[in-house]
Amino acid sequence: MNDMSGNHLCIDTLNLRLPTGLEGRANGIVLQVATHLSKLPVTQAGTFASITVPTIRLHGGEADGVIAHRIAQSIQAQINGSVATQNTPGGATHAD
Repeated sequence: MNDMSGNHLCIDTLNLRLPTGLEGRANGIVLQVATHLSKLPVTQAGTFASITVPTIRLHGGEADGVIAHRIAQSIQAQINGSVATQNTPGGATHAD
């Protein structure tokens, strides 16, 4: 595997659909998601047209940082899973 330590994650657009009642917290959550993602290691290169993250169940009273961390982990899992699929024989050429 190549040393990817000089690489970083670049997201052109991040669209989140949050439950009713969290609209006023959306900007803070998105900024914290970006902060969490910027700290995650990038171990492989890949380009994705889009990534769909499964629904994340929120629990009442969770802080923005907790929600953002869970979203970032889910995005990372999707990226890692998509890259793994791309690198297997007969795997997809990109993730939708």
